[in-house]
Formats: sequence, C-alpha cells, structure tokens
Amino acid sequence: MGTRALTPDEVLLVLEKERVIRVAFFGQDGHFLVPMFYAWRDGAFCGLTTPGRKVEMARANDRVAFQVDSTATTGPWEWASVSGHGRWVEVADPLEFGEFAGLFYRRLADAPAWALAALEARFGERGVVGWRLEPEELSGRAHGPEEPDE
Repeated sequence: MGTRALTPDEVLLVLEKERVIRVAFFGQDGHFLVPMFYAWRDGAFCGLTTPGRKVEMARANDRVAFQVDSTATTGPWEWASVSGHGRWVEVADPLEFGEFAGLFYRRLADAPAWALAALEARFGERGVVGWRLEPEELSGRAHGPEEPDE
C-alpha cells in the first residue's frame, strides 16, 4: 500500500463526485468541525445550511479549513482525500442562491424520502443560509495498492 499526491484532475474528480465536506470554523471560543452537504460549482463548494454556531463563527471569521474524503466504494483501505483552506461567503443574492440551490438538491436526488423530508423540516423550522466556500489552497492524497512499474 502506498500514499501518493493526487493530480489536479484527480482532485477535481473527488470534488465533483463527493457531496460531504467537513468544514473547520475558528473562533474565540474554540474550533468547530462539522460535516455538510455540498455541490461543486465554478471552483467553489456551495450549499445550504441552517443558522447556528457554524454560521455565527463564519460571520465573525470567514477563514475556514476543509476536507473531502472518498471512501464510499472502497472502504477504509483505499481512499482519496482533498483538503485545504479558504474563505466562507454567505450567499444572500436570490439569483445566485436559487441557481446553486437547484444544483445542491440535484446532488441529493438519490436521498431516501425520509431524509429529504427531515432536511426540509429542519430548513422550515430554523431557516436556510446559502453559503459558498472559496478554496485558496487545495491538495489531495490517495492511499491504495502500489501500481506496478511499467
């Protein structure tokens, strides 16, 4: 088994294929790491969330770190991971919000009905915040079997 750097094309493949990002927020009262659904669009992560701790922390400090892992089909022994840091931007513009909200929901099209209903109920109860995470640095690593020499 070996670990290697991902090529730029492989990094993009992971970001386009996956849909859960872990975002680390930083504040005076500590750090907060949370998984969130996303869609990759125009070189940025885009999503919807509810108001709460992460949004408040991002409003106070828009600098975040993130990680996206790809293990769903390979298990823990073969994986690809993309990490980096960037800037969290709250999206209030209805035109931009609506455009990526549609993309976001299409990425969740295979969700069971109960999961979508729970998400909609949460948004209905707590409200919806549109967000975009603009990466400033991306790097990726993969772990798997050594490729034979050619």
